[in-house]
Amino acid sequence: MASVSDVELRMGRVSNTLEFAEVRFTIHFSPQEVNHNLLFGLYIPLFEVDNALDSYHWEPNGFFRVGVNWRAFGDLDDFITWVTAETIRPNGNSTLMLTRRKEFDVGNQEAGNEEYKAMVWVVPEIVEGKAWSNTLKINLG
Repeated sequence: MASVSDVELRMGRVSNTLEFAEVRFTIHFSPQEVNHNLLFGLYIPLFEVDNALDSYHWEPNGFFRVGVNWRAFGDLDDFITWVTAETIRPNGNSTLMLTRRKEFDVGNQEAGNEEYKAMVWVVPEIVEGKAWSNTLKINLG
């Protein structure tokens, strides 16, 4: 199972109207993932954290269909942007040290400092699949 470590977020200003978020991280792949050169979805959402970090529920349905639901602790954290949403492979490497950067307009923010967090999420191509059936209305009595 791939694991992620050493995640570091950097943010700053590029111009008067443009900011950046840069995330550095390391992904460690299992020998089987390297041997089969499995495909992974790499997702990095950026959130502005209000009060305590909210409770997040990450939902993969394959490596190309993901979702996230979250419950607020105080004010709901604000989703800012996807730093990246892409596919990667180990390509013979058991460890990848990567950096992803995105430039964007943060927009109008409150006065003072804001808190931000990024999540690095690696989803293998071999994951559960799920879907609901049709709805059947029937009297079996």
